[in-house]
Order: sequence, then structure tokens, then C-alpha cells
Amino acid sequence: MKNSALYEKVIEMGNVSFVDTSTFTHEQWLALRTTGIGGSDAGAIMGLNKYATPLSIYLAKKDFAHFTGNKATEWGNILEDPVRQKAREELGIEIETVPGMFRNKEHDFMTANFDGLVYIDSEKEIAGSVVRGLGGHEIKTSRTGDGFTVDEIPDSYYAQVQHYMAVTGISFFVLTVFIFDRYEGRHYVIPRNDDFIKILIEQELNFWENNVLADVAPAPTGNEQEMDLVKSLPMTEELCLDGECEAWLAEKDVLDARIKELQSRSDVIKEQILLKMVESSGVSDGAVKATATCGLWKITLNTQTTKRVDANALKKAGLYDQFTKDSVSKVMRISRIKD
Repeated sequence: MKNSALYEKVIEMGNVSFVDTSTFTHEQWLALRTTGIGGSDAGAIMGLNKYATPLSIYLAKKDFAHFTGNKATEWGNILEDPVRQKAREELGIEIETVPGMFRNKEHDFMTANFDGLVYIDSEKEIAGSVVRGLGGHEIKTSRTGDGFTVDEIPDSYYAQVQHYMAVTGISFFVLTVFIFDRYEGRHYVIPRNDDFIKILIEQELNFWENNVLADVAPAPTGNEQEMDLVKSLPMTEELCLDGECEAWLAEKDVLDARIKELQSRSDVIKEQILLKMVESSGVSDGAVKATATCGLWKITLNTQTTKRVDANALKKAGLYDQFTKDSVSKVMRISRIKD
């Protein structure tokens, strides 16, 4: 194995073609990503990603909008090499980076660009699983470790590595995560799941043919990140919408009224429970924290102290502008036109 790069061994398996992207600019890389479905798209297409949706992926593939990164992805990129080196030391295995993108020959819309490949000469136990031979390596960072348990990873990452195995034909992945708040690294072995891969390919094929190639946007989901993305799309200043939109607005008006009514009833119930707690307490000086049980339910009332900046004091002291910054966002408001 030492005589050739590990990614060349994947090519020799015959399932993929390969594009070397080591000299690509960021713009060239973004353009290449629009030509297929990658691993980070898989979870969103399958409805397993709370930050991305089929519509947001569609908009990226049609070059309407791209995720340009944030502090989390920035630090993830910075820490990728140190985390990889630490994984080599802790696991005692060969790990090589992959200098480009694989593309599946049978389903040429499926691409894979992952963090690395591993090779294990003889059977080795990693995170409770015994593995051997050629596998993939994926690196993640997480602030709190949300979704990473002793033996589970977030659903979107599971879909991501299964997508990579679907593209390349390799049989397992080692996923390494570094959790910031705990200064802790964890390793997971994800074996190939052919039943899952069959469903994944069907859904990705449907998305690629019936949405991307057909220029038909998937239905919106109401996801907050998706909504912000749609708000950012260019629009003309004055518009007149059709009757379909008028029907949607009428439906929304009815739903909003029902939500308001239900919220009012929910608030009344909360107040009734609070009064019952007072009634059940008898004479008391008042506890800082009150706890009540009722059948399957537990109710707590805590006293909390919240510190807020005194904006008026800062303005009087002439310091308000010095310690504030502009935040730009688009706000959507809907109102009836007055007669």
C-alpha cells in the first residue's frame, strides 16, 4: 500500500472517476460542486439536516445562493490538520488526505470529497468495531457535542458518510470529532449500510432529475435557515403577485388567528396552574423555586436574575455608538391593504 497514494487504490476499484482539485480556486471549487450531489448535501435531501433543506441545496446547485461559511466552519477548517494528526497518534493507523473529488461512474451526479482515507494492515478494534483494509476518514468539530453519544453520530453526518461509501464502494468510515467545550476527541466507526444506501440513491436521483435538471424547486419547509436564505435572494422593488399567492395569504390569515386563539388558551391554562400552586401552598413567605407534580407532569417555577445593558445610561454617557454595531437582516411583514 505504501507504493501508491490511497486515493489511487479507490480509483483502481473501478467505481469512480477522479478530479484533482488541489490547484482549484475557491470559485472553481464552488462551480464543480454544482455539477453533482456531494456528501454534505445528502442529509438535507433526506430530511435529516436541521440546518439545510432540499430547497437550500437546490438553490446552491442552480447557483442562486451558496453557504459561504461561518465561525464554526472557519475553525473546523483551521483544526482539520491538528485533529487528523491526533487521530493518527491515538488510533495508530495510516491516514492520508484526498486531493480531489470522486465521481461515481454509474450515478455520475453523485460526488464525494472527504477528508481522508485510512488503511489498516491487520484487524484492529476502533471504538468497539473491528476493521481492516481501506476505509474513509471524516473530521468534524462541535462546540457542545450535541448529537454525539457513546455510539451514535448526528443523522446528517451518518447520511454524509454513507453517501461517500455509495460513491466510492469502500466498506467503512472512521469519523473523528473534536468537541470544543470538553477539549475531547472521539472516534466512531460507521460500516457500510447497503439498505440505507439504496434509499439514499433513490432520493438523490429523484432530487437530481426531478428538481435540479427539471428546474423545479422543491417545496419550502419553513426551516428558519431556509427562510433566511430565500429572503436573501434578489427581488425587484415593486411586485404584483397572482391569485395563488392571495389564496395562500388568506389561508395564513386563518392559521394565524387559530394560532393566536390556541396560544391564548395555552396561557390561560398556565395561569390556572399557577393559581392552583398558590392555593395548594397555603401560607408561605414564598420560595425562590417551587416544584409541583401532577400525574405525568412536573412543573417548576424558578426565580431568575437577568442582567441587561442600560442603553439610556450609555447614551447619556456618549458611549452608546462606541459599543454597538449594525446588524443587517431582511424582515418580512404581511398586512391587509386598507380600503
